[in-house]
Amino acid sequence: GEITDFDQLKLDIWTDGTIAPEEALSTAAQILSKHFSLVANVGSALAEEAEAEEEEGIPSRVYEMPIEDLDLSVRAFNCLKRAGITKVGAVLEKLEKGDDEILAIRNFGRKSLDELKEALKEKDLLPVGEEE
Repeated sequence: GEITDFDQLKLDIWTDGTIAPEEALSTAAQILSKHFSLVANVGSALAEEAEAEEEEGIPSRVYEMPIEDLDLSVRAFNCLKRAGITKVGAVLEKLEKGDDEILAIRNFGRKSLDELKEALKEKDLLPVGEEE
């Protein structure tokens, strides 16, 4: 016939005495359960992450893009670099606060700002409402 008694799990639990074996097993099972639930819900977690990115407005691929990709003039590029701005996301965050945030950067004037906005517009990175 059919043998159906294959479902067995045998565990040897060794502790150093600071925790009871039953408690160690219980804690380990809880941790394992949490990890399995993360794996089981990975599809919905990715969907939630994508939704959160859309709500934030700046997708991570854009946020992490280096400012070198904007092909700015040497002056504009160096001003941003000296101010510690190396990613497009940081530029977009400053622009969301207003032009004055960018214009406050030393030696970064109106002409550099216009060039920056034009470069962002060419790559479709300038948020709606920011365009001149």
